[in-house]
Amino acid sequence: MTPYFEEDGITIYHGDCREILPRLPSVDMVLTDPPYGISLRNHDTTGKGGRVPIAVSDYSVAGDDSSDSAMFLLEWAKAMPIILFASPKNPWPGDWRQWLVWDKGGAVGGGGDIATCWKFDWELIQVSRTGRLNGTRDCSVLRFPVGQNDFVYHPTEKPLSLMSYLAGKTTGPADLILDPFMGSGTTLVACKRLGRRGIGIEIEERYCEAAVKRLSQSVFQF
Repeated sequence: MTPYFEEDGITIYHGDCREILPRLPSVDMVLTDPPYGISLRNHDTTGKGGRVPIAVSDYSVAGDDSSDSAMFLLEWAKAMPIILFASPKNPWPGDWRQWLVWDKGGAVGGGGDIATCWKFDWELIQVSRTGRLNGTRDCSVLRFPVGQNDFVYHPTEKPLSLMSYLAGKTTGPADLILDPFMGSGTTLVACKRLGRRGIGIEIEERYCEAAVKRLSQSVFQF
């Protein structure tokens, strides 16, 4: 199994995680945002295609027509610490120790009839098998606001500040963090910043390329 990229404790594999995970060792933490199985297409509610400054013309997410790959991960990682983003409408099954809320802020969000429904501007984060938290005991509502211009590399890109917070709160120096749905590599960039080792898996090569580009920049320029 040849890595797509490997440097300074960070490794990227290009391919389907269901084929790669069985060949990987146990890790210290799984931190990932898997496909929800909702067939996401884009962030453009106007149909004009200009709202998100992603440097690709197709905003689709490969594999998002099914949750099979996420369910495969849950079985593979059933004894490992795991933090998993989830749709509040369809949480991941299993025994979870805690549920966190990512408050995105008022600049984003949608869903439902805008005349009768509150704005949908948060996501669920499910946590299991984590150990002692680093630092203070924080609120379970994580306020990391984003705007439309923050989706630069991927249509479901998470803030680097949020991924750094989650990784730093639950792991120690030199721990190995796995993101089997790495997208444009935000989790791996967080690993590099924090001095953690990281493994990322991504099925679309265009996002592998974006991740390598981000990782190749200075640590102060993400």
